Amino acid sequence: MRVSFVIPCYQEEDALAALRPHLEAVPADEIVFVDDGSSDGTGASLRQIADDDERVRIVTHPTNRGVGAAMRSGIAATTGARVVVYDADRTYPLEDAARLLASLETGSDIATATPFAEGGGLEDVPAGRSFLSKAAVWGYRIVLGRRAKGLSVFTCAFRAYRGETARAMTWSSDGFPAAAEMLGRAILGGAKVTEVPSKLRRRTEGVSKMRVLPTALGHLGVLGKLLWCRVAGRG
Repeated sequence: MRVSFVIPCYQEEDALAALRPHLEAVPADEIVFVDDGSSDGTGASLRQIADDDERVRIVTHPTNRGVGAAMRSGIAATTGARVVVYDADRTYPLEDAARLLASLETGSDIATATPFAEGGGLEDVPAGRSFLSKAAVWGYRIVLGRRAKGLSVFTCAFRAYRGETARAMTWSSDGFPAAAEMLGRAILGGAKVTEVPSKLRRRTEGVSKMRVLPTALGHLGVLGKLLWCRVAGRG
């Protein structure tokens, strides 16, 4: 079964240098990197990676559009029956991708990593990020109702999807709230979601692009969109 990885990148030259030695272990037939308008050495690093690994394809945005837009472009470029979205900064263990993929074989449409379920955990994660993730759970559970029962995370982008599910998804957010919008719209559309415990750690290379206040405001906008979809009976 063909597996595609999507790895969004923005100003990730340092993170890519650390990720590169681990790419051989990526359980994928194709790896789609999206250079989201980087102005550092990200583009050059990706070209070097592609020269060394025939599985690698590069999608380039001329300007920075946001991680949600990068995921949209990357997923659209995939051909696999299974699609995994992974972060270039390796804040989740790469080996957990195999567990996400295995979870799809139980009948799920989406398998998402979570640090908040039993067996997961947080390691030196900034308090603002942890608070935002936990607060978002409360808001999305209220808006999505019983269909979100039992889910412990919405903001994590590290997920495995059935290929047809991933490529049929639509979302409007281009920023960090896109991960939650993607999951929320899928749930409203009847997708079956499972969670796989994983450990989230602080990034050790490069700098996080997520800013708490703009991201929080973005989530409020997404919650409003999802509430409208639920009331209108639209996925």
